[in-house]
Amino acid sequence: MTESPTIPASFDAAADLEQITEATAHLLATVAAMAEEELREPSLCEGWTRGHVLAHIARNADGLSNMLNTAATGEVTPMYESDDKRNADIEAGSSRPVQEQLADLRESAGRFVEAYAAAQAAGHWNAPVYRTADATPYPAHQLPGKRLGEVLIHHVDLDLDFTPAHWSDPFTDRWFTDALARFQTRPEFPALRLDVEEEDQVYGVKADPQDPGVVIVRGPKRALLAWLLGRASGDGLVAVIPAGGRGPLPKLPAWA
Repeated sequence: MTESPTIPASFDAAADLEQITEATAHLLATVAAMAEEELREPSLCEGWTRGHVLAHIARNADGLSNMLNTAATGEVTPMYESDDKRNADIEAGSSRPVQEQLADLRESAGRFVEAYAAAQAAGHWNAPVYRTADATPYPAHQLPGKRLGEVLIHHVDLDLDFTPAHWSDPFTDRWFTDALARFQTRPEFPALRLDVEEEDQVYGVKADPQDPGVVIVRGPKRALLAWLLGRASGDGLVAVIPAGGRGPLPKLPAWA
């Protein structure tokens, strides 16, 4: 198995697992308190009920466990057999009662932890892993961050009592950086500047941070991240246009 060259110095598998475990426990508590009728209500994910979101989180845990198995053993096990199979599994699991959803979430999270322990013991966090058999691989050290994002972002998508305000500083910092890097390469993303209030720092996306000719969007980092990820309308954010004064927030492409 060919390995990618480096693991970031900031990577800490044990610390990442602690964050995932904490986020999962919070999610399980939310689901345990849900009423049956709430499962059938719309989530913040277009076209999905809350039941779809929960089924997706569970199948994501199993899919990432497959990828962790690749890192642990060297035997390539794609995350999903195919996108069609992934979608069918989510649809099939979406209408289950709350207690079945809760059990599935808990059991799939347990399998994820077991696979994580095996990968941690092997230590091949720079091993290439695959979403599907024909997909471009990426290094295994990205898996913990992806799982944390799935749990925390989709917890928000349930549209209950968990909001971006509950996201931790480390998670917000990591995903904010990742979001900027991802949109930097998206041709349909508009040039803009982001002024993070609590940092007193401006970030540029497809623009110089100091370019006065580019709209600047100002607000708290969590609110900016939620807007970038399509999990908030932008309430509380302010857009300053080059001509001066406030204007509408730029229209962003869907997170993908």
